[in-house]
Amino acid sequence: MVTKDAAPFARTVGSRPARIYGVNTIGLMRRGLDAEVIEKLKRSFRYLTQSKLNTTKAIQQIQRDKSLSCAEVDYLLEFIRTSQRGVILRRAPRRAEEVMADE
Repeated sequence: MVTKDAAPFARTVGSRPARIYGVNTIGLMRRGLDAEVIEKLKRSFRYLTQSKLNTTKAIQQIQRDKSLSCAEVDYLLEFIRTSQRGVILRRAPRRAEEVMADE
């Protein structure tokens, strides 16, 4: 059972609670996104999941960082702001990330 929305462009796995395992790099490359855009999304997700900032402050920081400006990052931020159920932004535990990387 997943009770929040899955963030766009992210790999979200599990339930109770579902967790983010990073940006869906392979899917984005298959869709033809530039490496530069994918890197901007990765950096944005780092603000959202790894910084000590709450979601509102992380969004503000991403908006202030002009090097992250692109349509895909804007879409991600708008999705988070307008979500009615909230968005899954919990990062997976370190061990789970290592297992996912091995697959």
